[in-house]
Amino acid sequence: MSKLNNLFKEAKKNKKKVFIGFVTSGDPNYASSKAIIKEMTKSCQIIEAGVSFNTSTSDSPIIMEANDRAINSGMNMSKTFKLIKEVKRETKTDTCFVLMTYLNPVIVYGIKKFINSCNSVGIAGVIIVDGSLNSPEEKILINGLSKKNIGYTKIISPTNSDKFIQQSIRNCKNSFLYITSYYGLTGSKNVNIENVKKMIKRVRKYSKEIPVSVGFGVKTPTQVKQVSRYADGVICGSSIVNKIAEGHKKRLKSKKLATFVSSYVKKLSKGIGR
Repeated sequence: MSKLNNLFKEAKKNKKKVFIGFVTSGDPNYASSKAIIKEMTKSCQIIEAGVSFNTSTSDSPIIMEANDRAINSGMNMSKTFKLIKEVKRETKTDTCFVLMTYLNPVIVYGIKKFINSCNSVGIAGVIIVDGSLNSPEEKILINGLSKKNIGYTKIISPTNSDKFIQQSIRNCKNSFLYITSYYGLTGSKNVNIENVKKMIKRVRKYSKEIPVSVGFGVKTPTQVKQVSRYADGVICGSSIVNKIAEGHKKRLKSKKLATFVSSYVKKLSKGIGR
């Protein structure tokens, strides 16, 4: 059983929901990103660490700009693993870390090397945004990660077929499903609660057990609370990344930037259903 399985199982047992925060690792630079993530471990049960990539297809300008800041500061896959390893060592946190990336950086890094690095660093799960169901690469990743008890998460949008949902459930049995509240770019709209209810109902036709987390457009504590009524986990990404950009423009660095961002993340996390 993976660490993510245990987290959601324990939350369900205690009638709690899971709060998930996303950041682009290395944004706006290594030191500040490390300070931000360390502070976020105090409010997030899961942190999605995005691997900077300059040709991502599902990200809004907010996250694309974060990718650019990270890349310009010298960030890459190896440094992402190094950063998370240091955060885990220095905080001794129970927060689960999930790497969010595209297939291209994984292939460039080396799939087997990627799996081994995830294992040695203690990564709890992986999301490949553009992973294709039943592709050779996806099968290698799922099998390799599963052997290390590392979760694999698929992103499900309102336009996906029931067949896609069923296969994703099978592929993600040691993790959770990431449901987007609308079709389009992350953070480009406000969360669509009607879509959330419909999508969770579709998933529950095929599985009563797999945890379902919802993201895209969740920007306020009120929206977090609304989503938590239906989902097992609530994901906030673009709004947090936007707060990092805001602090960066104010020339805040390291601890001051981390405090600025984490106070916002803390407010968001308090919206989670308890």
